Formats: sequence, C-alpha cells, structure tokens
Amino acid sequence: MHARHKTREPDNTAASTARKLRLRYTATGLCIAFTWIGEGNAPAWEHALRTLVILLMLPPLLLRANRHLTHKLYESAHPGRVIAQLITARIVIITAAFGTSNLLGRLLDPGAAHPPVLPAIGFALLLLSIPAQIRQAHRTRAHTTHPAAQPTLSAPRLMAVKLIKVTAALVTQLLLTPYLPNATFVVAAALFLTSAILGPKIHRGFLVTQPATTNEAERVAA
Repeated sequence: MHARHKTREPDNTAASTARKLRLRYTATGLCIAFTWIGEGNAPAWEHALRTLVILLMLPPLLLRANRHLTHKLYESAHPGRVIAQLITARIVIITAAFGTSNLLGRLLDPGAAHPPVLPAIGFALLLLSIPAQIRQAHRTRAHTTHPAAQPTLSAPRLMAVKLIKVTAALVTQLLLTPYLPNATFVVAAALFLTSAILGPKIHRGFLVTQPATTNEAERVAA
C-alpha cells in the first residue's frame, strides 16, 4: 500500500504542476488578447504599442518583486505580513502596467471613446485572485526547497519572446486588414492561442538558475 502511494505521488505532483502551468499561460493569453483588442477601431501599430508597453513593464518588475518577496516569505517568522506585501506588490505592478497602456491609448487617440469596462473587469479579476494567491503563498512557504535553489523565469528571455510575438501580430494584422474587417479580433485570438498552447511547451526555455547571494547560500545549506 505504501509503495503504491509513493509511486503515485510524483505523478500527481507533476500533473498538478502541469495543470497550473497551463492555467497560468491561459490567463496570460487572455490578458494579452484583451489588451490587443483595446479600442477595436484603432490602428494596428497602436494595438502593438499598447501591448508592448505592458509586456516590457511586467516581466522585469514582477519577477524581481516575486523573487525578493518569495525568499523573504520562506524565511520570515511573520508570513502574514510578507504575503500582504507580496500580493500588494503584484497588484500595484500589474495595475501600473495596464494603467500606463490605457493612458497611452488615450494620449494617442484623445478623441476616441474609452469605455472603462475592460479595465474594470481586469481589476476586478485581479482582486478576485487574492484568495488563490494567499493559498499559493502558504504552499510556497511550506515547500522543502528554498526558492533560491530553484530555477526562475528569465525576464530578458520573456521580453525577447514577447517582442517577437507582438511584431508578428502587428505584421499579421497589417496583412489581414485589407481582407478582413475584424482583423484585430483574429489577431487577438491568435495571441491567446499561442500563449495558451505553446507557452507550457516552451516554458523550460524561460527558466534560469539565479546565482544565490552569500546569505541565500548559507540559508540553503542550513
């Protein structure tokens, strides 16, 4: 009985990790698709520029905050305070990135109507994710391996891939616009499918092992 349980546990863990990875890239694809849609009648270059602003802001800021506060969470005697800091940092960074993109759209096309529906929905979904973030933070703290010893996402690699994706989306929309009246939505759907399907498959290529500081190395060794 015990032997069977031990052989199934790694499979269950791997399946759970793969499922979370798929959900993460699906959510990322939805965010990119909604951002690309923006104002449906805007020029293709405006869609690309607004999306690019978000993609260039989120990886370096969000990954750095996650890494720092996750290490702090693992080592802190007061996890509740650090979890609050972690979630607050995520909300502030994500809101700032999407807010900057929205502001850029208003500056580029001040005469167009800018309904607040999509930004409001996005912010509401971000707030609704707080309970899931709290659960995940507690699971991270309970993990037996120090975060400093685990691979982390590379912001430069993510930004390079996102830049290629946005460039390809821009070229595709420019080519499709003379033939399709809803080329914006077609490209947005393609961006979503690319993230949701290909993201989990190439995820390993984004991972790097960060060099631990002296303090981190001592804590891992302990």
